[in-house]
Amino acid sequence: MLEARPGPAQGPRAGRDTKPRDEDGSDDDDALVCTACEHRITSRDLREERAGAHEHTFVNPGGFVHHLGCFAAASGCVHVGGRETAFSWFPGWTWQIAECARCRTHMGWLFVCEHEQFHGLLLAKLRPRTC
Repeated sequence: MLEARPGPAQGPRAGRDTKPRDEDGSDDDDALVCTACEHRITSRDLREERAGAHEHTFVNPGGFVHHLGCFAAASGCVHVGGRETAFSWFPGWTWQIAECARCRTHMGWLFVCEHEQFHGLLLAKLRPRTC
């Protein structure tokens, strides 16, 4: 379930930005990191719904179950291989493998449809950043 968050002109910080921001514009406090190497992958405030939900569970053609969350961006990922159309879990969207930019752990997939994109990230491979 997505949390309601105040927009930029709402809430107690309206007109002043006192929290540190990451390169994608998200709050550093909301960072989600790779469980293998602690590299910053995305943040909780970049969660979004696709196909009616943030979280999805899918089974690939090899029988492997994947539980993923949808994120508007994942600046800590690199994308490998070409875009594929076969077996896309989101009809009409192509997919490409997303890996951690530091340790190359498989983090999930980048999904692209025309001029839109989002990341489907494996939730078991993400955890909140600890101070």
